[in-house]
Amino acid sequence: MPDALSSLSDAACRRLDVVAGEPRSLRPHDELLLLSHRQPSDHLAQVYDPVVCLVVRGAKETATTDRRYPVGEGQFLVVTHDMPVVARITRASPERPYLALILSLDRDTLADLQRPPRVRAAAEDDDLYALSVGDAGPELVDAFLRCLRALDDPEDADVLFPLAAREIHYRVLNSRQGQALRHLGLGRGPAGTVSRAIGLIRQDLAAKVSVPTIARHVGLSPSALHHHFKAVTGTTPVQFQKQLRLLEARRLVQSGTHSVTDAAYSVGYASPTQFSREYRRAFGRPPSEDRPVPTPA
Repeated sequence: MPDALSSLSDAACRRLDVVAGEPRSLRPHDELLLLSHRQPSDHLAQVYDPVVCLVVRGAKETATTDRRYPVGEGQFLVVTHDMPVVARITRASPERPYLALILSLDRDTLADLQRPPRVRAAAEDDDLYALSVGDAGPELVDAFLRCLRALDDPEDADVLFPLAAREIHYRVLNSRQGQALRHLGLGRGPAGTVSRAIGLIRQDLAAKVSVPTIARHVGLSPSALHHHFKAVTGTTPVQFQKQLRLLEARRLVQSGTHSVTDAAYSVGYASPTQFSREYRRAFGRPPSEDRPVPTPA
């Protein structure tokens, strides 16, 4: 296993060596991201898409509303739903930078691997929480390595990258961390229902969340939606939307395209004062301090 990680590290670093700046990131394929940090990072609030993240060197920590997930060298993090999180790099140095490979998860692939069942069947008592961490076996590490090597040649990339990426889906589905993915791939049960509910919330962040309306759209009672949403995300639909609103507003403020007031209104806040108060509570400083400083002419 150390040899497999070492080979993967070498292959990823060869690609990242051409990237300037800190941290370094590279997307050699639409579905694959390479990320490197030479030092520990501050907490960063962001929204994770459904991915599997393999930590090759160093360590990170990802926190949701009610859980914390340390992820160390040779471990992988699975994210099954769009999730607001706070993440930070906890172990990295110039001599041994943090290094991770992040593969986007494809719902059609997850479904296909379960028709007919090629993986362990979903069970009623599976843990459906949207994040989980496991130890990467040599087969999973090797599949990531083959993803990278396939990109060395355009013809190989067209044929071999999808095969290696599909194997990663298969390995994760068959792991202990694949419980929620099995439900998500089938598109039914709590995981599928919550995925559809999240999609409705994200369609229009400025609209007020109506739990009865969302519940009707996904075919549940409001109380059942609340229960399933909490089981998957650790929070309620209303609180989930608030986190997404704050993250989107922060992106707008930091981009310099919106004033603090405009950012507040654009994501649905009726009061800029309330927005600033909740922003400070979430990020530790007022939104005005996150606006870029104008460059002198």
